[in-house]
Amino acid sequence: MQLADMIEPQDVLINHTVASKADLLRDLAGLASERTGIDANAILGPLINREGLGSTGVGNGIAIPHANVPDLTAPLTLLVRLKRPIDFEAIDDRPVDIVFLVLSPAHKGSTHLNLLACIARSARSETWSRAVRQAPSPAALHLLLASAPS
Repeated sequence: MQLADMIEPQDVLINHTVASKADLLRDLAGLASERTGIDANAILGPLINREGLGSTGVGNGIAIPHANVPDLTAPLTLLVRLKRPIDFEAIDDRPVDIVFLVLSPAHKGSTHLNLLACIARSARSETWSRAVRQAPSPAALHLLLASAPS
């Protein structure tokens, strides 16, 4: 599985500005709502519930907020690069500036786990994450997804 196969070019954003983790989750729910037609609150609730179990900040400045969304019919993944890092209560206590939102239908199957594992492997690559931080445009960032460690 390659990240480029799971994230559409229009689902890559750069230089997004938020002040906090709560603001980011609200923004992500709104963006996902625009893509899916599902009410933003129906997305935000599961995201907040999942974060309540423990931060999805996986380290190296990367977070992977994820949730099952009952009315979702197909998985949705967004990649957002923040203009300024924010505290995300990550496992390494580093602020986060690269965020992968992963939303799955209630009956997600193995695709959900495979995608989370693929993102986590990419997060461990300092070279790849540095390239993500330096990509000059959403299109250039999307091209990097094809070179992500798999």
